[in-house]
Amino acid sequence: METLFKNHAQKIGIILSREVVEDPIYKNKTHTNLNPLPIDAIVTDLTFASIQYKMPGVSTDKAKELVIRKKRENLILQSYQIKIGDEFYNGWKVNGKLQYRREGDYIRVYCYIKKEE
Repeated sequence: METLFKNHAQKIGIILSREVVEDPIYKNKTHTNLNPLPIDAIVTDLTFASIQYKMPGVSTDKAKELVIRKKRENLILQSYQIKIGDEFYNGWKVNGKLQYRREGDYIRVYCYIKKEE
């Protein structure tokens, strides 16, 4: 896996965000995005069928699967968005918690572009 990671990894940007509660009564919140932090990841596209299987309940046309080193786990858990190329992706969350899978020294994360309806 290490040789695959060295040969096929590309730079992605992890965007962290600062959340400010403007009105505590109505719970209005604003997010201020910080500069993206570059990390290495293996990025693969997901087909429509695999999106429905791996991320049930998500309605999107474009999704990616990321394989990241385990030492970057805290960074990916705190991420607000993920920048891959020129596009911004959201991590797949269930009940507000990012869903990922540990595989040895690596973690697997699914991200998608929210579909405009």
